[in-house]
Amino acid sequence: MQHKTDFLLRVGNRWRAARTHYRDQLIKELSAMFDQFHDLGLADPHFSQRLATGGDSEHQQRLAEMLLAKHLLDRGFTLASTHTGPDFKATKDNISVWIELVTPEPRGIAPNWLSIGDDNGVSSYPHTEIALRYTSALKEKHEKLTGSARNQAGYLGKGIVGSSDPYVIAINQHLLQNCFRTLNGISQIPTACEVLYSVGAQRFHMDRATGRIVDADHSHRPSLHKEGLDGKVAFIPADNFLNATYRSVSAVMALDLQEEALITTDPGTPKKEHLAAVIHNLHALNPVPPRFLPAQEHWVAKMSENALELLKVHGIPA
Repeated sequence: MQHKTDFLLRVGNRWRAARTHYRDQLIKELSAMFDQFHDLGLADPHFSQRLATGGDSEHQQRLAEMLLAKHLLDRGFTLASTHTGPDFKATKDNISVWIELVTPEPRGIAPNWLSIGDDNGVSSYPHTEIALRYTSALKEKHEKLTGSARNQAGYLGKGIVGSSDPYVIAINQHLLQNCFRTLNGISQIPTACEVLYSVGAQRFHMDRATGRIVDADHSHRPSLHKEGLDGKVAFIPADNFLNATYRSVSAVMALDLQEEALITTDPGTPKKEHLAAVIHNLHALNPVPPRFLPAQEHWVAKMSENALELLKVHGIPA
């Protein structure tokens, strides 16, 4: 298949400066992954062409679909796709979850941040810009489910996703990063938590008499400020899981999917791995069981009379 050949040549060219045995191993793994993805019927009619010859963002988005599929398949899930609905229907232990993946493009993020390498450059972490890319991705994929003025029916209205089916939005922030890989934002917890539960920067409370820190928490940030081309500021909601209209979204899976995770490194060299965190919707109509999806961390919310508490539950190795 010419598209497969073109895809592997494209990746090989991207890895031309790497050690030969690493590059060869990666190409072998990607070749098998490409075949598996197509054999399982997960590729839509235009998938291979966009993977092989599409623009860089389009290529990376298609690659992310294969990486997520392999990530799930390797951990015992079975996958199906309708091509007219979400990317995958993932099933394990008689539980099925629809997963819609999005890999946001780095719009609004400074090029100097994206070009910083392992050994050069200094830049401030663009936490607000990355958070805004999350909110845009959430809005797009939520409307895919529920419908909008442009897409009136949505997956629910079309009967593709049932009213009792769990639905997870997977956000792969790989294109928003440079060599500094993290899922965390200004809060020091995943950016996804920030835009779903109004979490702002860390706050430290000090004893005025002693100068010692006596408590720590997070500020409340229900919206993000986004300046338009006309100079006007828009307020973008950052409380989506506290909004009743998002009850049909069971969870958000924050990801950094990396092709380097396919390589078995030399002894003494740390192995790369996909980063994954699942943030569960406190008010979900169809919750996903904690630790069901493979991720290093799971975040669950508890509401008291006057406070919201986010709890981290360690997951299974991703």
